[in-house]
Amino acid sequence: MSELGGRVFTWLYHVAQGYTKSVASLGGFTIALALVPNWEQADTGPIAFMSRFQIVVCAENSAYLAWQAMLFHYSCARHLAHTPIVVVHKGDEPLLPEFERMIARGGVVQTAPNYRTLGGVHYPPGNTAATLRHVRTDADAIVLCDPDMIFLQPIDFGVALPHDCAITFDQVGYLEPAHPDSRSVLLDVCPKVGVSLEHLRDGRTNGGVPHVIPRRWQRELGDEWLRLQKFFPVLPSAPGEPAAPRRVWLTAMWTLVLAAHRIGLEPRLTHWCLSQYDGTRPRPALTPGGASLIHYCYADAGFDKRRFVSETAAKEVWNVPPDDGTVSGAIRGQVREAREFYFGADS
Repeated sequence: MSELGGRVFTWLYHVAQGYTKSVASLGGFTIALALVPNWEQADTGPIAFMSRFQIVVCAENSAYLAWQAMLFHYSCARHLAHTPIVVVHKGDEPLLPEFERMIARGGVVQTAPNYRTLGGVHYPPGNTAATLRHVRTDADAIVLCDPDMIFLQPIDFGVALPHDCAITFDQVGYLEPAHPDSRSVLLDVCPKVGVSLEHLRDGRTNGGVPHVIPRRWQRELGDEWLRLQKFFPVLPSAPGEPAAPRRVWLTAMWTLVLAAHRIGLEPRLTHWCLSQYDGTRPRPALTPGGASLIHYCYADAGFDKRRFVSETAAKEVWNVPPDDGTVSGAIRGQVREAREFYFGADS
C-alpha cells in the first residue's frame, strides 16, 4: 500500500472508531526558519508553520521485531491518527507475513539493507542510524522512534524545535558522560572525533528516542552517525549472540550525540517518555504536554518484551493479561487492542 493510501486507511479507520481529531492538533507543528547550518546564528524570530512530520521506526525482518512494529503501528494510528513508516532491514528473504498483515491494515513498510553486522561487528542498533539514512519521505521533519514504544496521547513534536538546525533527545538517566558505562569510552573517543567532552556535560544531549530531526539533515546526519560508530570499542562476542565481536551497548546513542555536535545541530532535551522500569507502579495521569509514550525497554514482571523473541513465543504476545492500571498494564492493554485490530474481535 502506498504511503498516501496508508494515511487514507488510517483516517477512515478513526472516523469509524470515533477517534478523528483536527489536523492541527495531530500533524502540525511550528518551527523557526533558519538559513544557516550553525544553530547559534539561526534566526529564532518569526515562527513559520510547517505542516508535516513523519514518524519513522526501525525494525528487522524477525518475528520479535515484527510484533513490536505491529503494536507500534496500531498505537500510532490509534492515538495520533498518523501512519508511521516502518523501515525493515533485511536481506533477500521475503518479508515476514506479520509485516504483510500490517500493510493490509494500512501500514507502510519500506525495506533497507541490514547493518546488523556492518564491518564484521555484531551491533543491531546500527540499523537505527541506517533507518534515518535510508527512509524515503518528503515530510518537513522525521520523528525517529524505536519499535518498543507505544503512544498514550498526541504529541506536538515540533514544540521542542525553535528552528531547523536543531535535534531533540528525550531524557534518560543513564546517558551521562560520568556514568561508569560511558566515562572511559568517551575520554578515548571524544578527542578522536573532535568533540569536547564538555559539550556533552550540559545535559541537553542526555537522551534517546524519539528524535525529531529536520529532513534537511537526514542524509548528512545519518552518514555521520554510522561513520562515528567505528571509533567505539569492539568487545568479544557475548553468550547467546553470534560468534562475532560486538560494540559497546551505548554506541548508537553516543554516536548520534557526537554527530549532532559535529554537524552543529542544537540539542533540545524533551521529556515525552515513561519507561516501564518498575512497571508495576500505578500509571500516572495524562496531562497536556506531559509524558505521552511508554518505552518498554526494560525486563519487568508486568511486561517483558524478551519473553517473546522466538517465532513461537512471538505468537503468544497477543495473549497477555488485561490492563490493570499500571505502567506495564498500559502496554498489555494496547497489545490486546492491537490483537483485535489485526485479527478480529473473536481472536
